[in-house]
Amino acid sequence: MQSLAIFQGLMRNIEKEQRDRQERIQELQKCIRNKEESVQKRIDRQRRNQEIAEAAANENKDSSELKMRENLYIQKLWNSFMRKKMEKEMKNSHDIDEAFKAIKTATGVTDVGEMVKKFMSRE
Repeated sequence: MQSLAIFQGLMRNIEKEQRDRQERIQELQKCIRNKEESVQKRIDRQRRNQEIAEAAANENKDSSELKMRENLYIQKLWNSFMRKKMEKEMKNSHDIDEAFKAIKTATGVTDVGEMVKKFMSRE
């Protein structure tokens, strides 16, 4: 009987150790799952942060591009205005040159100052 009691005690100890091992295994598996979840959350958070940073960079780039485009249109408009003004000035200058050549040919005077003196003395 005593050996039966010892055997039953050993069996209880073995069963208790097996339960303890199973509980420890379950705890370790739970820790592993928690760790995997936290790693996945960190990866997701990093991906979201990267997407936000890229969106902000694209928005900044778009804003900068818009400003540059506006500046380009203003420069084109200014260029067109200045080109027309230059053409008008060149036409006026050409007309004055033609008039000066005609006066020079008619009078034989080549100095502008002398032409002005003669013109003023006629009045």
